[in-house]
Amino acid sequence: MTDRIEVPAAMTVREAAHQVIARQVRELRRHERAVAGAGAPDPVHDMRVATRRLRAALAVFRGVVAAPKAGRRRRLRWLARRLGRVRDLDVRIALLTEQYLPHVSGKEAGRLATLLAELTAERQRQHRKLRRGLRRERYRRLRTALGAWIRRPVFAEGDDSGAARYMAAAADRAAQRMSAHEAMRDTRPKAAALHNLRIAVKWLRYTLDFHGETCGLPYDAERALARDLQDCLGEMRDHDLLFTMLAADGVGVWPQLAVRVTEGRHRLWRRFLALRRKWHAHTRPAHAVAAIEEPRFVNLEVTPVQLRLVTG
Repeated sequence: MTDRIEVPAAMTVREAAHQVIARQVRELRRHERAVAGAGAPDPVHDMRVATRRLRAALAVFRGVVAAPKAGRRRRLRWLARRLGRVRDLDVRIALLTEQYLPHVSGKEAGRLATLLAELTAERQRQHRKLRRGLRRERYRRLRTALGAWIRRPVFAEGDDSGAARYMAAAADRAAQRMSAHEAMRDTRPKAAALHNLRIAVKWLRYTLDFHGETCGLPYDAERALARDLQDCLGEMRDHDLLFTMLAADGVGVWPQLAVRVTEGRHRLWRRFLALRRKWHAHTRPAHAVAAIEEPRFVNLEVTPVQLRLVTG
C-alpha cells in the first residue's frame, strides 16, 4: 500500500502532477541499480511497477503535463516490455516450483524439472538483454529527460485548478471504465476479457493511490477491493498462460500437472466471482447524498459511476 503523505489542503493539480510523477521517477531510479546487477525477482518486479505507475501518472495528468515527446513514450513502453519479459518468467517459475512441483511424481516430475531448467535459462537470457538495454543510449536519454522534467516541470497552458476535484474526476472515470467492463457482467468472460479487466482495475487502483498521495483521501475500502481483484485476475492470467504452454506439448504429456493447474484456475474463478459480487454490492448507489467542501470517497456506483459526497 502506498505510504500516506501529508500535503497542503490547497494543493493545485500542477503541484499534484509534479509530486506524483517525481515520486514514480525516483522509484524507477531506486530499483535500477539492483536490476542492472544481479537482477533478483523483487527489484525487477518493483521497477516494472514503477514504470507502470509512471505511465499511468502521465496518462492521469494528460492535459496538465505538457505532452511528452513520442520518443519518450516509446522508450517507456520499451522499458515496460523488457521488464515484463523477465517478470513473467519469474512468475511462471515460482508458480511451478512452489505450487505444482511438490504435487507431481514419476516421469512427469522429471519432465517438470527439465522445463523449469529451460525457463530459468530463458530468464537469464532475458535478464542479460534487460541489462544491456539499461546501458543503451535510449535508456540514458529517457533518464535524462525525466530528470530534467522533475527539476523544471513543463505544464500545458490552461487553468491550474485544485487537485481534489481533478483527482476525484479521474478516479470517477477510472471506476466507470472498470464497472462497465464486459468481464464485470458476463457469465463466462473469456480470458482476453479478464486480462483487459485486470488492466482497468490496475488503472483504478493507481488513480486512487495518486488521489491518496495528493489529497489525503486514502479510499481504503476501494483500494483493498481493487488490489484483491487485481491479484486474483493476475493469478488467473498466469494460470491461463501456463496451461497454454502445457497444451503446446499436448495435455497428455502432463496428466498430473494439467489437472492441478485446472483445479487452481477453478479456485481462482470462484474467488473472482465472489470479489465481483462484493464490488457490485459496494458500489450500489447510496440514497442520502449531500455535497461538502472537500470530497470523501465512500463508494462508486455501477451505472453511472459517480463520486459519492457525504457528510460525516
